[in-house]
Amino acid sequence: MKRFLIVLAILVAQSIPTVAESREKDVDRWVDRDLIPYVRQQLVIHPRFRDETVMFVILDDNAPASSTNALALSIRDRLLAAAVDTRGVEIGWQQGRSGAALESSPQDCMRDDVHYYIGIELTQKLDGTYAVNLRALDLEDRNWVTGFGRRWQGQLNTSQRQAMRQKRVDDTFLGARDVPFTLAQTDLLASHLAHQLSCTLQRRVADDYVVSVDLVEPPASGLEGTVELISNNLANREALALSADLATANAILSGKAHRIDGVLHQYWVTITPSSEAGDVPALSASAYVVLPDAQPAAPVGPPAVIAASRKPPAAPPVSIPNAGKDALISALRIEAPVSYGECDFGACSFLQTRARVDSIVFFLEHQASHGLVRLADASCRERTAARIAREGQNLRFPIARTSTSSRNWSETHDWGLDPELDTYYAVVVTDERLARRVANHMDKLPLRCGNALRPGLDGGALQAWLNDFAMLTARESGQVDWRGVAVRNVY
Repeated sequence: MKRFLIVLAILVAQSIPTVAESREKDVDRWVDRDLIPYVRQQLVIHPRFRDETVMFVILDDNAPASSTNALALSIRDRLLAAAVDTRGVEIGWQQGRSGAALESSPQDCMRDDVHYYIGIELTQKLDGTYAVNLRALDLEDRNWVTGFGRRWQGQLNTSQRQAMRQKRVDDTFLGARDVPFTLAQTDLLASHLAHQLSCTLQRRVADDYVVSVDLVEPPASGLEGTVELISNNLANREALALSADLATANAILSGKAHRIDGVLHQYWVTITPSSEAGDVPALSASAYVVLPDAQPAAPVGPPAVIAASRKPPAAPPVSIPNAGKDALISALRIEAPVSYGECDFGACSFLQTRARVDSIVFFLEHQASHGLVRLADASCRERTAARIAREGQNLRFPIARTSTSSRNWSETHDWGLDPELDTYYAVVVTDERLARRVANHMDKLPLRCGNALRPGLDGGALQAWLNDFAMLTARESGQVDWRGVAVRNVY
C-alpha cells in the first residue's frame, strides 16, 4: 500500500505543469539571455504554435490588459521585436505592422485570426520581491498551454521600479473602447478601418465595388478628411475602385461618429449600395475615438424643466453587419408546435428558419425591458449552445410560448438597446474557428432555457457587448450573418 501511494504521488506530481524559474538576479539580463531565446525557439518548434498566429500581451489577473506600466511594456516589446525577426513566426497584424508603414497586404488579413496570446505578467510579492511570469493562452479553448512558460523572481533596481510606476496603455488594443484613437492619430484610424474593410472585401470575390465618397454629411469636428483618407487606403490596397462620378458608382463610402459617453465616440465607416436595388451588400467597420471638441457645451442659464411625461430619447441601435441579399439563412418565423410533445419545458412556440449553407447557428432573445439573453433548450448547458445545420435544412428552436400569428411579428434589422417588443435573433456562422469565438463572446450573456424570464444584459454593459460583437462580425462579415424577428406577445 505504501509503495502504491508513493507511485501515485509521483504520477500526480508529473501531471502538474511546471514553469522553469531562473536564477538570474537581474531581470534585463534574464530577458536577453533566457526569455527571448526560449520564446523564439518555442514559437518555432512547439507543435501548438506551428503555423498559428500569435500576439504578445500584458497580463493582469490572468487576463490581457490594455492599461499597464512602462516596465512590463518594455519587456513585452523586446519579446515582440525578437519574434518579428524570427523566421516562421506569424504575428497578429495589429502588432506585426510597423508604426510607419500603414499599408497592408492580402497576407495581413490572414494574420487577423490570432490563435494564441503570449502573455507577460509583472507583479510585486508580499515579501517585497518582484516576479515576471510568461504563459500562453489558447484563445479557442481558453486554456493555458501546458509545457510552455518561464518565470523570474528577484529585486528591481531604481530605474526599473520607476518604470513600473509609470502608467502606459498598450497600443495593441488601439481602437477599442478603453484605448480609443485620438485626433493626433487620424492616419492610424484610417489605416485601421481600411484594413478591416479591405479584408472583408477580399472575401467577397464575387462583388465588384465601385465606390463614391459621401461628401454631403459634414464630418465630426477633427475628423475632416478621414473618409477620403480611408478611401485612399482602400484604393491603394486595390480592394475597390473609386469613382468621382456618383452615377457610375454602385456604392457610397461614408463615416459618422456616434457619441458613447462624453468625449468618447464610436466612429463607423460604411459602404452602402447607392441604389435600392442593392447590387452589392453593405459593409461596415468601426473604432472608438476621442473627440474633445464634440463635448456639448455646459448650459449658461438655469436648467430646462423636462416634462415628467416625456420619455428620454432612445439610444440608437448598434450597427452589426449581416450578409444582406446573400443571407446565409432565411428570414426567422415564429411557428406553433406540431404537438405539445415537442415542447421540453411546458407550453412553447418555435423559431423557424432554413439554412442556405452548411453552418452553425446560435439563438438569442432581447426580452422587452429585461435585457439580452442567450437561449438554450431544456438541457440548460452552461456553455453557449449551437445548432449544426446542413444546406437546405429546416431549423426549429423552442422558445417560451408567444404569439404565432404573422400579424403580431415582423422581421427586424436592428439591435436596439431597449426594444419595446420581445426580439429574437439567429446568428449564423460558416467557419468553425469563428464560431468558437462567437460562442465565447455569447458566454458573457445570461442564459435562458425555459418559460421563466431571466435578467438579461442591459444598459452600458449591453452597449459594450454589442459594440464588441459588431467588431467581431465586421472582421469576418463574409462568414457570419444574422436575422431578427420582433413579436408583440399577446399572452
